[in-house]
Amino acid sequence: MKKFNFRLEKLLQLKAHIEKEKQKVLSQVTQKVFNQERALGNIDSSRKNIQGEQRSFLTGAVNTSMMSAYSRYYLKLKKNELLGREMLGALRIEQEDKRQDLVKATRVKKIYEKLKERKQEEFSSEYQKQLQKEQDEIASLMLQHKKSQNQSSQS
Repeated sequence: MKKFNFRLEKLLQLKAHIEKEKQKVLSQVTQKVFNQERALGNIDSSRKNIQGEQRSFLTGAVNTSMMSAYSRYYLKLKKNELLGREMLGALRIEQEDKRQDLVKATRVKKIYEKLKERKQEEFSSEYQKQLQKEQDEIASLMLQHKKSQNQSSQS
């Protein structure tokens, strides 16, 4: 009896490969999102550290050059934070797009896997029918042979 052969096996393998590639792309984009979130966290912690240092300078005489430098630094941090948040928003949108692409690729692959399962079940069913038919033929021939032997021995 011949072995089960799924005609679309190469296509299924291609769809599985595409799904893995989309998983890789999604993980790369997700890593970028995490990195951007970490960068924003670093900006926030830097701002808090500088504010702590600035509080220690607030006792005593006011140093205008130091205050001016801190003011410029806060503006720079604020600008970096706004740019970082914009970039994070764009990265999250890209992440969602890549996730949707992965969902579509997974769905297509599952369709081919389900088709393969059905074809394999059909093959197995046909194989069982063929096997049963052969067994029935053998049993029928054996019965005929016994009958012919019984008739020849009675004669």
